[in-house]
Amino acid sequence: MQVGIVTIDKLFGKEVHYAVPLYQRPYVWNEHDQWRPLWDDLQPLAEMVADGKQSRAHFMGASVQEPIPVPAGATETRRVIDGQQRLTTLQMLLKAFRDVASARGHAPHAQAIDGLLRNSDPLITDAPKRLKLWPTRTDQQDYQHVMDVASPDELKQALGRPGASYPLKNHNIANAYLFFHKEIDAWFVADEADIASRVKGLYGAIRDQLRLVVIDLDDKDDAQAIFETLNARGAPLLSADLVKNSLLGQLPPNDAAEAYRKYWQSFDSDGAFWRELIGRGHAQRARIETFLQHALTLLMGKIVSAGHLYNAYLEYSETPAAGTALDMLKRFKRLGDIYRRLLEPQRDDRLERFFYRLHTLDVVTAWPFILALYDRHEERPDAVREVLIDLETYLVRRMVCRLSTRGYGTVFAALTNVVIAVQDDVVAAVRTALLKGEAEVDRMPSDVEFEHAWTAYQLYENLTRPRMRLLLEAMEEALRTEFAEETGAPRNLTIEHVMPQGWREHWPLSVDGSAEQRDRIVQTIGNLTLLTKKFNPYQSNRPWIDGQNPECGKRANLDAHTVLVMNRELCHCNEWMEADIKNRASRLFELAKAIWPQPNA
Repeated sequence: MQVGIVTIDKLFGKEVHYAVPLYQRPYVWNEHDQWRPLWDDLQPLAEMVADGKQSRAHFMGASVQEPIPVPAGATETRRVIDGQQRLTTLQMLLKAFRDVASARGHAPHAQAIDGLLRNSDPLITDAPKRLKLWPTRTDQQDYQHVMDVASPDELKQALGRPGASYPLKNHNIANAYLFFHKEIDAWFVADEADIASRVKGLYGAIRDQLRLVVIDLDDKDDAQAIFETLNARGAPLLSADLVKNSLLGQLPPNDAAEAYRKYWQSFDSDGAFWRELIGRGHAQRARIETFLQHALTLLMGKIVSAGHLYNAYLEYSETPAAGTALDMLKRFKRLGDIYRRLLEPQRDDRLERFFYRLHTLDVVTAWPFILALYDRHEERPDAVREVLIDLETYLVRRMVCRLSTRGYGTVFAALTNVVIAVQDDVVAAVRTALLKGEAEVDRMPSDVEFEHAWTAYQLYENLTRPRMRLLLEAMEEALRTEFAEETGAPRNLTIEHVMPQGWREHWPLSVDGSAEQRDRIVQTIGNLTLLTKKFNPYQSNRPWIDGQNPECGKRANLDAHTVLVMNRELCHCNEWMEADIKNRASRLFELAKAIWPQPNA
């Protein structure tokens, strides 16, 4: 097995035929997940090439290929074990580009692109082999139609869909061609004064700046087993795999085996942890990819995109700070061990709460800073603990005050540099940096601002349910003493409005009361508590004290069933009106101020 990085020119520029095996699935890529992101990445590259500027390569992932023996003098043939979706997309991109260039009067470029689509050897007698790529059987007819026509209208006619609008149902390959044709043509005419420059720029960007990692199998590799492993068994080739292969490939064989055992094997052997998919929806990724993003962001001192991890690794590897391949393996091992340890339960209850709250706050941009903190100052656990509490204070206060999170990447990049540079008092250094911000994107809210937001804002409507629950759980934990049977609050409770949102049935207004004002105040934290999922709907819109059935009011039910300290306190209230809500909000704020105190520089 050999691994190499190739440009599109080297991939398709030679006389070669890529055959997709029959056992592979049909073409399934689509506009939202693949075509649009590719075009969005390619367009600025093309503009840079058109302007004569230097640009970095864009990596499209990997392709696993197996050479097929052919008679002497015959065209080189390769079986595509993995990566057919990428190769097919590239061919549709090139074909669309070729047709737009031809229609716009740029015949030389159209002819050059044709050399990336078709083989020119006159001895080829098998029609499919005249094409650089031949897809699996299901897609062959549509693929041939795309290669035979010269425009979207001709393609729709060939498919028996004249006049149909994009996208065409059940024609993914045709849709890829139609998408790229539309986008390329629109991009060209956006600068009609210099279409020639854009044609040249796009050609250079595709041919020389788009790259793939090609993995060549030899006769000792079982191609079918490898395909099943990569696709059917849920173990796709990740950016982390490419990084590993690149680093180990730079070492002599004996040294590489020992380096793998010492510095990388734990990433592979504990696949249940490192390859577990985390995140939601389209952002779902293997945990090792998330770690690699955090580690590279830390090492490079700038935000690294999740979609360009291997590219970022290559960029970092060229810097003096990277050192040798062995140095980088050691750094990834060290940071990986820290990351793994911090995701496990912590012995210190306060740190356990910090990492639970960080996960709930979903501030992933803080992780490079946290890795740097532990990497440089782990031998001073008390200092690390103080820094993390200050960080939690910063995040919670800003969340309650509804300050923007958009600048967090820059904020934490600066804090990371502080942690790396400081030798002694890391607490004072980080605290000073946190207090230095004065703009909305980076400032630490004062006690006055924090108190106003805490008591007056409609936090139930402003915050997600997990974040609102985080605040109430913190209040409950603060009310429990060291003598309590359990100091931590349950994590499976739901949020309850003490005065219900549907208050109009049993909660009449006072003479000078305002319905609008009450609707606002019921959403503030002074009116919120926690109940079990079963108890919450039982309370519903009941009155605080039921005059006809004293044992069925909300207060009586709390007294009978709750074990939470914050709810036991509510049982001492003879009524529950606006003034009581405001008073409770103020009492809870004193707890909040103690949990998340404003740091002193």
